Amino acid sequence: MSDVVPPSPNNVDQPSMPPQKKRRPVRILGLLLIIFSVLVGWFLLVAFLGWQSGQQALVDKQEEQLSRQLTLAQENIDQANYELALTRLEWVLGRAPDSAQARQLHDQALAGLGATPEPTPVTAVTVTPPATRLPTATPGSIGSPNEELLRIQRLVATKFWEEALPALVAFQQQFPSYEREETDQMLYDAYLNYGLDLVRGEEVELGMYYLAQAQRLGDLPQTAKDYQTWARLYTQGISFYGVNWDASAYYFRDLCLAAPFYQSSCERLFTALVSLGDQYAFAQDWCPAQALYQEASQLQTTGELSTKRTQAQENCLLATPTPAEPITGTVPITGTEPITDTAAPFVSPSFAVPTATPDEP
Repeated sequence: MSDVVPPSPNNVDQPSMPPQKKRRPVRILGLLLIIFSVLVGWFLLVAFLGWQSGQQALVDKQEEQLSRQLTLAQENIDQANYELALTRLEWVLGRAPDSAQARQLHDQALAGLGATPEPTPVTAVTVTPPATRLPTATPGSIGSPNEELLRIQRLVATKFWEEALPALVAFQQQFPSYEREETDQMLYDAYLNYGLDLVRGEEVELGMYYLAQAQRLGDLPQTAKDYQTWARLYTQGISFYGVNWDASAYYFRDLCLAAPFYQSSCERLFTALVSLGDQYAFAQDWCPAQALYQEASQLQTTGELSTKRTQAQENCLLATPTPAEPITGTVPITGTEPITDTAAPFVSPSFAVPTATPDEP
């Protein structure tokens, strides 16, 4: 008879975990990784499509703007407004140097500008302008009107508008009837040209004043009228710049469309749109922020702007507006005590009717 060895506790078969239970955490982890990968891929795809759409919109907007400026330059050339046409065409060539149409129009405007005769001042004496800067008028009464008029003519011929203007005003005050037609013409030229120089530079408001003074003496050429309009839009837009971005963008939209070359109007519009979008984004009002970022991306695009636009787009899609309840009647107020007509109606003492007092016996 063989001895049977009893099983030791270590040899007792332990119940093993089923294979399916061992694989379940691995499957869950794998599923989470797949979901995470899909979400990351989806966000990257949305960002890429948004960037690509923004780039295409930017290109389309720039081409539209260049085409508009070429059309306006052609109109300026047809109206013999060659200086403004050159300003437009130089702006176009700075962004599209290979444009054959812009080159052709630029040469045409240069030829027209060279063929345009310079306006000769209405003077009885031909004056040769000196090579050096002329002195300003001496304050006080003018001794010889003829000599002073010759000096003013030299100032106007050499385009020293800043000195010519006060000299002309003082001359007309002391000699209102002396060569009045000629001095009015010189005063008009000085106001017009000096005003145009200023509105193209930094002193826009002063330039608008001088153009208004020229308009009192005669009709303004179309170039001056255009600059008057652009300067008005610029001063209105810059007055709100950094204070009210919405109002500032309102004026710079029109200025950027009509004259993108004037006072960096499109760059200022870009800054106003992005800043206004940042305000909406800070308030978590994502949909208006997305629209403003989208409009700004049509002017220029940066990595920071693309990130802001993508974030605003995603948050705008996730936003769920709360539906407003239809107003069908009076909504009852719960949790309040009903009002009963237990008290007598109140009568104001000021409207109380006095009663007659009986006479004492």
